[in-house]
Amino acid sequence: MANSLTLLDEALRIGERELEALKNGDMDVADEAAVERERLISEAWAIRTGDIEGDLRQKLLKMQNVQLLLTDELKKLHASLKSQLMASKKKSSGYRGYQKSVTRPGTSISNCLDRQG
Repeated sequence: MANSLTLLDEALRIGERELEALKNGDMDVADEAAVERERLISEAWAIRTGDIEGDLRQKLLKMQNVQLLLTDELKKLHASLKSQLMASKKKSSGYRGYQKSVTRPGTSISNCLDRQG
């Protein structure tokens, strides 16, 4: 059975893999890595012992740094998605405006005939 430090080392490696997946846009790999990383951290916490507190603290601080990098990358992705959605919305509203301005064949003739009687 692995000890807390070994599990946290593995969680750190997985966190780095998760970060690379996010940078490469591979959300499926990043999601799987996040789930596995969370499981390892929880397991490491559950089996921790008092004799390794100093080492455990150092590993957790490293994990915190990885988490900050992950958070920064996710913020960048969020901003990128937001700008893409806004651009798509703007383009879509432009198409709707164009569609409204174009008359349908036959409609304008019918309207003209109805007015003339």
